[in-house]
Amino acid sequence: MTALVNTYRRLDQLQRRLWLKVLVTILVLGAWGGGFGSLIFASYSIDAQRSMLEQLLTGQSLEDGDEYAVSLSQSGTITVRGKTYGGQWFKDGFRLFERDEDGNDVGSILSPRLQAARLVAADRPSWEPRWLVDQPGTTWLLAIAGFSLLLLIIWSHLLLPYVLTVIGTAAAAGLCYLAGAPRLTLAVIVMGNLIFSFILLTHFSLAAFRSPRQVPAVAHTVIKEASRTRIALTFIVLLLMILPLLPLALDSEAPLRFQVQTFIARAFGLTFAIAACMTLFVSCSTVAFEIRDRQIWQLMAKPLSRFHYLLGKWVGVMMVNLVLLVIAGLSTFFYIQQLRMQPVASGLEGQLDALELRDQVLTARISAFPDFPVLDPQDLTLRIDQIIANDPDLSRQEVVSRTVRRRIAKDLLQRFQSEQRSVPPIVPQGMPTMLYQFKEFDSSRPYNTSSYTFGGLGRARDLNSTITLRYRFYILSNDEHATFDAAFVFNGDQTTWTPIRYVPTMSHVLSLPPNLIREDGTLEVTIVNLTQSPLGEQVRGEVNFDPDGMEVIFKAGSFEANYLRAVLISWIKLAFLAALGICLATFLSFPVACLLSFTVFIAGSLGPFLAESLGVYYPPLTSQMDWTNIGLVIQWAFQSVIRAIAQLMVFMLKGFGEYRPTQMLIEGRLIPWSQLGFGFLKLGVLWSGLSMLIGFLVIRSRQLAIYSGHG
Repeated sequence: MTALVNTYRRLDQLQRRLWLKVLVTILVLGAWGGGFGSLIFASYSIDAQRSMLEQLLTGQSLEDGDEYAVSLSQSGTITVRGKTYGGQWFKDGFRLFERDEDGNDVGSILSPRLQAARLVAADRPSWEPRWLVDQPGTTWLLAIAGFSLLLLIIWSHLLLPYVLTVIGTAAAAGLCYLAGAPRLTLAVIVMGNLIFSFILLTHFSLAAFRSPRQVPAVAHTVIKEASRTRIALTFIVLLLMILPLLPLALDSEAPLRFQVQTFIARAFGLTFAIAACMTLFVSCSTVAFEIRDRQIWQLMAKPLSRFHYLLGKWVGVMMVNLVLLVIAGLSTFFYIQQLRMQPVASGLEGQLDALELRDQVLTARISAFPDFPVLDPQDLTLRIDQIIANDPDLSRQEVVSRTVRRRIAKDLLQRFQSEQRSVPPIVPQGMPTMLYQFKEFDSSRPYNTSSYTFGGLGRARDLNSTITLRYRFYILSNDEHATFDAAFVFNGDQTTWTPIRYVPTMSHVLSLPPNLIREDGTLEVTIVNLTQSPLGEQVRGEVNFDPDGMEVIFKAGSFEANYLRAVLISWIKLAFLAALGICLATFLSFPVACLLSFTVFIAGSLGPFLAESLGVYYPPLTSQMDWTNIGLVIQWAFQSVIRAIAQLMVFMLKGFGEYRPTQMLIEGRLIPWSQLGFGFLKLGVLWSGLSMLIGFLVIRSRQLAIYSGHG
């Protein structure tokens, strides 16, 4: 044992020599630059070829006899600038064209971008990871991040621990490989690298905050506590060990887009949940324990202001969170990039899966909703007066209270808006019931329709971006095991008749070409209800949808930038939790501060759902109460108190739950920079600042160092 210790000490002294650090840096630079240099060169070369082929294939159609379309149809190849792409494998392995009802290729090339990527696949070096070669930006990111970490390891005197970690990780991974578990082998390798990355970044953070100034000195102490105390290490090690195991739980038989969405939900959600729990425990303990154990006596006796003391605590917790989010975020991001390149099912199903993964998940899309008509205020007033005049009880009152008029107005607006979102069924008039068998528009049939205009789509038209129509309809008893038929017509053009079959209450999507968008950036969508009302029940069979039940979605950004904004929003939310925990710990014991902070955290996360529930939770009106019935009075009082408490919680904490980056990533929704800015101002500045101010006012007024003569 003594010999091993002496050997380690000699090696440690050797790694601190300047000449060795310079030599290792040169070797790493040469190896790293050579490997990633070829990757980057191949990435840009393939990306240029793919872009060129995509432009050439766009608009190519067999009907028009276009050169490249005919060549692909006959031989599965195209020749550009003397180079031939594709082959018989390409023609036989993929569906390339739109087809007619008989299954014959007659139309345009399906997804020119996807076909171009497949054509250049043969030029991809077999030894290079596909997910890196296909994305030059990601290759640059990995090259810079990896080289920076290696430089930190070399120049922070951590080369020897890193080598020992690599040896230990390789030994554990080798055992897993010999046991016949290749996926577990990869998880063990990632696990070892994540743990060492945390040690490395923590070491770097401690070095960055090593300063005699008040705030950095306090933050330095918090970071050191988090890297040593069991409370923080439990959550940190738990996250770094579970995260690499999440891919093992994915269903390999499921469509690839579902696998990616599931992994994003689990990895990103788990990272934030564990980081939030760690933040609350650490922020509460770092202040409460120092007050309880009287360590704060020594701190307050030094030239350290109480404001700088609390601010340093907050900065230290935020730095630990940053380290954790960087490690977990990068590992999650790189695995998503690897997962997106996994093979999909063969045939049309696999092609559609790859398209939806690219266009609906790993992207950043903007939603546009229909422009519904608004009820004129004068018309609303006339309708209210008419209802009051027709009501036998209200018509006898000289003055109808404002509360009653507001309730009538609310009901009128809800009914008016509901009518705008409904399409009546076909009324039977001696017609056959199976109308949905007609796949084309028939002018002789009395269809019932409703038209809706979507605005603000000019950006999608300019970007030539594929748009997606998402809809969720309700009809009859909303049986999820039944299917119903309808059709869409776009811009009033009957030639765009598109029949659909949908399941009530379930979301469906329909991809549309960008050329449907008008020059003014609008798109008119007409819903045709093909359901026939049962005889004698002409009001049944109506199609309706929620205010957000139909939307047009189009790409407006990249997944990579969207992912970065999601991580930053999570960090901002953790900033508020850190400030909240520090604030509560200034006047509460550790268990009570944790309990209250977790209550606020859970209530804030559930705020949007609670606000939605309040829309249907109303106690009876006082005018409708029988005040002689004690039981009803007690029930009314209980419901009123519950609603008041819920309204207060929603008012105070709804904003915390409204920022849901995980859900937006899963759905491929754009997280705009404006939302990030508002989140920073609201949560990072206003809420966190208010919490820190309350904590400062409390700790300033407390007598922290009163000596009683005992203890």
